[in-house]
Amino acid sequence: MASTDVYKGSCSCGAIQIQVQGGPAHVALCHCLNCHKATSSAYSTNWVVPRPAFSVTTGEPTTYAVVGGSGNTVNRQFCNKCSSVMWTESPVFAGIVVVKAGVMDDGAFEKFAPATETFTTRKPAWVGCIEGATQFPEAWQATTTAKNGE
Repeated sequence: MASTDVYKGSCSCGAIQIQVQGGPAHVALCHCLNCHKATSSAYSTNWVVPRPAFSVTTGEPTTYAVVGGSGNTVNRQFCNKCSSVMWTESPVFAGIVVVKAGVMDDGAFEKFAPATETFTTRKPAWVGCIEGATQFPEAWQATTTAKNGE
C-alpha cells in the first residue's frame, strides 16, 4: 500500500473517529489475558502504527490504565458512549499506537493479514495458528522483521 493511503476507523456509535496514514507497520494477534478481557474474545487483532501516522479526527476517548500481558502499564483508549476499545498506548512502546483492527472501516481490517501472534502460551487450545505468522510464546521480540508495511 502506498504511504498516501488513509485508513479510517470508528467506534460502534461513531462518536470517536480515527485515521491511519499509510496503513499499519505491522499486524499482530495478541492472546494476552488483557486482550481477552478487552475484546471479550480469544485474541485482539492489532495494527501497530507509528504515532505520527495516527490521528483522532472526531471525539475524545476515555483512558483506562491497565497492566498488560507483559506486566507493564497499557493505556486503553475507548468510547465512553458505546464502550468500543479503539487503541492502546504504553510508555514501553513509546511512539507506537496499537489500533484494534476491528474498528477500521471500509474493509481496511481485511486488507492486512497478521504477521505475528503473541502470548501464544495463553491461546486457547481450540484456536489454531495463523499460517505464516511468527509465533511468540510471550511478548513480541523487537528483533523480528515486520512482514506488513516493510
